[in-house]
Amino acid sequence: MNSKVCIFVIAEGQEHPVKLSNALYDSTLPKSIISKSKAVATRGAIRPNTPTTLTDHTGTGHVSTSHISLRWYYDDGTQTFPETFYIVDKVTANDTDSTRQEDRDHHWDAMLRSTVEPPSAALGPQVNPICAAPPGVDPRRERERKERAETNQQKFEREKELQAKKIRDAFASKQAGPGKRG
Repeated sequence: MNSKVCIFVIAEGQEHPVKLSNALYDSTLPKSIISKSKAVATRGAIRPNTPTTLTDHTGTGHVSTSHISLRWYYDDGTQTFPETFYIVDKVTANDTDSTRQEDRDHHWDAMLRSTVEPPSAALGPQVNPICAAPPGVDPRRERERKERAETNQQKFEREKELQAKKIRDAFASKQAGPGKRG
């Protein structure tokens, strides 16, 4: 069954994935395809291939003269999959019966081939889930961790200073004697 999915793709050697919020799991497509603009956005190595026509579930033929190797995962998924995406100028969505122009001009970011892991299976629990990423892998999380550590250290220093002041005040009041308190 065809279904709209949100996936992320990442090229070898790149840090940041590219979100493809408008992708389609196609039940008949023999190979995955991606729009040229999204392929370029990944900053991955694009390689030429002989002109190849790939036909989707609507019978539309998509001609590709290049491909790109990426890893991809479903939004909210933990498992990544290697995939060769065949690059086409635009991935036109011809399966709408609407008469509205904006619906007829719709384009997919990518279409996943029929034999990829379907969304329901890929989003299920994994046998060996990732429990924690090693430190430094995700710069955003590492920065947040450092900020929390700094905040906690500052809080500790303030509490330590407050306790020291209370002790000094108590000691000073004892030194002043019972009749000299103000």
